[in-house]
Amino acid sequence: AERGHPGARPAAAPAATGAASRGSRATAAPGEPVGGSQVLAELLRTADRAARYEDPVLLLGETGSGKTMVARRIHAASPRSAGPFVEVNCSAIAESLAESELFGHARNAFTGADKARAGKFRAAHGGTLFLDEVGDLSLDVQAKLLKALEDKAVTPVGSDEPLSADARLLAATNRDLPALIREGRFRRDLYERLKVVVLKLPPLRERREDIRPLATGFLAAWNGKYGEDRRLTEDAYALLEAYSWPGNVRELENAMKSAACAAATEVVGPECLPDDIRQALRPGFGGAQAARPGSCVELPPEGLNLKARLLQVEWEYGSAAMRQAGGNREA
Repeated sequence: AERGHPGARPAAAPAATGAASRGSRATAAPGEPVGGSQVLAELLRTADRAARYEDPVLLLGETGSGKTMVARRIHAASPRSAGPFVEVNCSAIAESLAESELFGHARNAFTGADKARAGKFRAAHGGTLFLDEVGDLSLDVQAKLLKALEDKAVTPVGSDEPLSADARLLAATNRDLPALIREGRFRRDLYERLKVVVLKLPPLRERREDIRPLATGFLAAWNGKYGEDRRLTEDAYALLEAYSWPGNVRELENAMKSAACAAATEVVGPECLPDDIRQALRPGFGGAQAARPGSCVELPPEGLNLKARLLQVEWEYGSAAMRQAGGNREA
């Protein structure tokens, strides 16, 4: 079925697409969508102050909450901005290869090492090394990481010669590092070295003011890439603002790409949004039950946006009526 609700009115684009609003001076890097909530504005101001220095920064937050975006912002605002930004997903590296991946290896250091490798630390020399999911590194690699930070040098696997590696470290995790320390799975001395500056990114459901400017920014990026002029309707914005976003900013970005691709016209209405978003906002979904005489209404844990729910019901009845009329709005 063709998507794009007849008669839907596109919403006016919010003014705070590329910067934190309400008087904040925390501006975005080119192409970087940023919300307008006070909590995010203060976090970005702290990130901008930390960017001037050489100390490590530890970014905490749920998966998809924007830790990589903030890490890139810190690098772009730092004296090292002309140098490389090297990102490493520690959870995606096999434990047996983590040391070689980070610190490099000499030729013939192990079977298959037919040539020397510099490693990520040296690749980031003069710039920034961003270790995402740092809590997934083994204790052995943690010890070598701590030494590399203290010495500004690394010793490749299969070599006894330390090599200079001057990189500013940013680290991120969605795990509880103090709990891992108590369990003996993370080194306290490394934790103390990393947490010089700690930035805690709140999940998107706790900063709903950011949903609209973020969604608009992601859609603008799509339009710029493909030469289109997709625009969200107010009804679509209302549903986005009511959804709980378990996947945070990353899920919102993917939802905007999906909606833009699904829309048959330049107008992107609620019917263009991914099914999981529309399904989650239906009464009775996710544990919410229809009210019965003598029973209590169970609300979803993230609360209820009544305006969005009523818009959803209105849209569903309108869509059903259109299908029954064969697409004839006058029937």
